[in-house]
Amino acid sequence: MKALSESLFLVWGPPSHGPRSKVFARELGIPIEFVEGTAARGWAAGLIKYPVQAIRTVFLLRRVRPRLVIVQSPPSFAPMILAVWTLFGANRRFIIDAHSDAMQAWYWTRPRWLHRAVARRASATIVTNQTFADEIRGWGAEAMILRDIPTRFPIGAAPQLPDGFSVMVVNTFADDEPLDDIVEAASGLPDVRFFVTGNQNRARIPAESLPPNVAYTGFLADPDYYSLMGSVGAVMCLTTRDDTMQRGACEALSMGRPIITSNWPLLTDYFHRGTIHVSASAADIRAGVLRMRDDHSHLQQEIRLLQEEQQKMWGDARAHLARLLAVGS
Repeated sequence: MKALSESLFLVWGPPSHGPRSKVFARELGIPIEFVEGTAARGWAAGLIKYPVQAIRTVFLLRRVRPRLVIVQSPPSFAPMILAVWTLFGANRRFIIDAHSDAMQAWYWTRPRWLHRAVARRASATIVTNQTFADEIRGWGAEAMILRDIPTRFPIGAAPQLPDGFSVMVVNTFADDEPLDDIVEAASGLPDVRFFVTGNQNRARIPAESLPPNVAYTGFLADPDYYSLMGSVGAVMCLTTRDDTMQRGACEALSMGRPIITSNWPLLTDYFHRGTIHVSASAADIRAGVLRMRDDHSHLQQEIRLLQEEQQKMWGDARAHLARLLAVGS
């Protein structure tokens, strides 16, 4: 399709910040560009980083000359640059792929009038749930719900895991991840091994303070990360924040691994097979792991059925998106 061949996926940040975007672009068959600034974090760094990324984006658009750009948000400054870009060409269009933070975090949604104006300028905003879609449509803008994108991942050599049941905890040490409760739950399950992913330099709990059955993996390259995911008995992805899609749970579904995730409506609705839903309390997490272990064979069968549903939903969403991309092409 011509619209797809003239499209570009844009991410402000390094490739490690765009796992969903990489899958999205690959499954659509369009190129992806990562516009990096500086690795420094915080608002002071942002005063330098975001203007640099804006300038680099302008040069990228002048060089590639796409007719349509799908842009990851956050940061919300990236869609703002695309909104300005569309003002200088009749055939220029953009679609926002809005992650949960783009709709919830105050620092990405202010000022509200500008956030709404950019959404109305976009051909559509892709979101992960009905709540966000209703909000965007209330602004007079177009919204499309796309919770997950099934795909295949690179797999490295199988890790040597100890005997017994094991759980991979997909974790980034973010504020909404109840790692303290997970570790407390694990301390009461000495015969279950827990592998906690993420850059442990950001951990509140030192590695030496962890129970013997809990280990930090450190940052894993994609082949090692997905190899571990495919080798464990279950994948755990928890959040204390409502309306937050769990990327790790989506990856586990694509890998065909049973899931333990939070009992928020968004997650119970989508992950309704092969999944144990728990609250962010040590007692409930511990009970969820025991249920997963005891009913593992059945849950493994259920996750395969959910994979089939996921493939059908992606097929429908891809057809809808292709029609959207074709408008004005």
